Amino acid sequence: MSGDIVLDTSVVIAALRGVPGIETRLYQAERLWLPLIALGELELGVELASNPSGQRAALDAFLPAVTVLPLTTGTTRHYARLRGAIARAGAPIPENDLWIAALAVEHDWTVATRDAHFKRVPGLSVLDWR
Repeated sequence: MSGDIVLDTSVVIAALRGVPGIETRLYQAERLWLPLIALGELELGVELASNPSGQRAALDAFLPAVTVLPLTTGTTRHYARLRGAIARAGAPIPENDLWIAALAVEHDWTVATRDAHFKRVPGLSVLDWR
């Protein structure tokens, strides 16, 4: 595997927990992108953690390995198109994951995830890291 990889929150959580195989896959990517949406979810995890200082340290240690990927006006167009297609298909996915998918589609990059519902997003390239 090589190229630009957009990380879903589920993959980062697995990496922070030391799930076998995740770190190796991350090292194989040419460039890792962390959507701003995913960073917000991870920050919420720190906020709600039973050991917030430990979670903060783990997240802060991980962040230098990624580039944060912001939303753009182009992202909003992809989000609307994808959300419409998924609504018409009657197979919704979590809202934040739809934004993550829109970012990946916008840049024509692949999403690495541990969540099966990303496979329902039309036109999205998905790496299933379960």
